[in-house]
Amino acid sequence: MTFRVGGLGKAYLKVQNEAIQLRAFAVTAQANLAAGNISANAVISVLTRMTGSIAVFDSVSSIPGLAVYAQNEENDVSYDVAAEFTAMRTEAIGTRDWILSNFPIAASGEIIKDTLESDGSITVRQFTPVETAGLQSALGLLIAQINAV
Repeated sequence: MTFRVGGLGKAYLKVQNEAIQLRAFAVTAQANLAAGNISANAVISVLTRMTGSIAVFDSVSSIPGLAVYAQNEENDVSYDVAAEFTAMRTEAIGTRDWILSNFPIAASGEIIKDTLESDGSITVRQFTPVETAGLQSALGLLIAQINAV
C-alpha cells in the first residue's frame, strides 16, 4: 500500500483555492480593461487563465461525495455546492467563450494580434474599453459568482 495524498478535503481545497485565485485575477483584469486601452496579450492572458481554471474545475467535478463533503465543511445543509460550482464554471466558460467569439481572427484561422511594421518592429494590437465591454461584463458575472468572504 502507498501513502494517500488525495481525498475529498484536498479536492475541495483545490477548487476553493482555484476559485479564490481566479476571482482575484478577474477583479484585476476587469479593472485594467475598464481603465484604458489594453494589449491583445492581456486579453490572451485572460483566455489562458480561464482555460486553466476550467481544467482545474473539471478535474474535481466528478469526484464522488464532494458535494456532501462541501456541505459538511461549510456547515450549511442548504448550500447547493453542485449548483454553485456549476454556475461558477459556467461563468468561466462564458468569459473564455466571449474572447473566442470576439477576438479578431483571420479567414485562415490565425488570431490577428500583432502588426509587423515596415521598420521590422512589432506592434501589439490594442483594445479600447468599449471594445472589451462584453469581456468586462463577463468578468463581472464571474466575480459575482465567487464569494470572497
